[in-house]
Amino acid sequence: MAAQIRAATATGIAHARRRRMPSRCARAFRAAASGSISGARSESDERTDAVRARLMRELARGRTGSVPRVMGPIVSEPRPDDGVVIDRLTLAPESRNEGLEHAVPVAVVRPHGDWDDALPVVAFLHGTGGDTEGLMPQLMSIAARGYVAVGVDAPCHGRRLEPGSAAHVADGDDDERSHHPSKSSAGAPAAEGLGHGSGNSRERTFERYGAALVAAWRRGNIEGENGTGSGGNEGSRRGDARPFLFDGAWDALRALRFVTRGDEYGDLTDPSRVGIGGISLGGMYAWLAGAADPGLVTGAVAPIVGVQHFAWGLLNDSWRARADSLPPALFAAAAEELVGDPSAVDAGIVGAVYRRICPGLIDELDGPATLPLISPRPLLVVNGELDPRCPFPGLMNAVTETRAAYASVGKTSLFRTLVQRRTPHRCTPEMVDVVNRWFDETLRPARPDVALPTRGHLDPNTWIEL
Repeated sequence: MAAQIRAATATGIAHARRRRMPSRCARAFRAAASGSISGARSESDERTDAVRARLMRELARGRTGSVPRVMGPIVSEPRPDDGVVIDRLTLAPESRNEGLEHAVPVAVVRPHGDWDDALPVVAFLHGTGGDTEGLMPQLMSIAARGYVAVGVDAPCHGRRLEPGSAAHVADGDDDERSHHPSKSSAGAPAAEGLGHGSGNSRERTFERYGAALVAAWRRGNIEGENGTGSGGNEGSRRGDARPFLFDGAWDALRALRFVTRGDEYGDLTDPSRVGIGGISLGGMYAWLAGAADPGLVTGAVAPIVGVQHFAWGLLNDSWRARADSLPPALFAAAAEELVGDPSAVDAGIVGAVYRRICPGLIDELDGPATLPLISPRPLLVVNGELDPRCPFPGLMNAVTETRAAYASVGKTSLFRTLVQRRTPHRCTPEMVDVVNRWFDETLRPARPDVALPTRGHLDPNTWIEL
């Protein structure tokens, strides 16, 4: 048992330890899932491997992907009335060259009491301006249904707003926060409360987030001039960051690696049943993380209002809503540098920003190229019909390519796309409900009572199924 667990409360993880998949079997499973055990490789397989390798390279930035270690204690909060235990912890920066801004606050929510079998794992990630504490009702609902649920604060969000205090898990207290999920038809919480729960304001988050994005823009310019970047052998340098998408997706993978392969939770969890979902920014993290690492994200993927085609938006004057979701300081700094006018933000400026802070995002790593990498694992895409940040035609481009990938391996039933009618960029209770049903259907198939209705049997007044 790791030293961190000895520092946790007496009701901590040791109370619930059970069996673990034998290491030889686990290694074989992960190798098979990642495609390393296979027969002849087709040209399509080779293209898929190349795109996935590029994506993983951009996420990793030279880091090795080792099992993370914990900094500070793991603080456990039993919630017997809710049927769960909440563990709050912080993963240490992966490299000695990284500062505390790369320490990752994580919440692990597990069923209260004992169980006999290893449990499936679901990471569920918050959107821009939110944090893990604001998602606690959803994480508790997932755990109470028999999962180990994982929440991760995105860069510059939640407890990461004060990097120096990140190791003081939840400020070192064990107060009883009043996060009680209100149930919908399948046990899902309503969409309210999916913002900040840590006491940080959205304005404060955007100030810090904007500063980090501007720093990434300026550093990207220096790296481009020097010929350096993620593809080199320098590894991760202190202060390097890609705070918009890539670092958040990598942090989610780090948290799943810790929960499924580390000593603290590894024998509680089933590495063959690991899913990931999220809302908006968290949905994009889920899509990218699921595409990048099939050996870790072995089960279902379910992004909510996150899937899009960035390049289509730029080419079709549909980029403004997505750009407006980010702190304006980023695009003002880019416009000032490129054309001398911070107000002259257009599609060209936005495209230049994407290329620099997320290399590949609007070409090889865009939605139509990387969403299909999730095949043949179960994938549910949930969007809104009137979502201006994820415009419907761009979504269709990603869906069309992904559907072809599933059809090519005879797994069309494992890919579904649901678009809620008359709905803008918002996570609704109905969206959370279908995602919870999807996880239960694909990761816990012994629960047919909460399975998602089959194709053609959803309420047509609520859903368009593509």
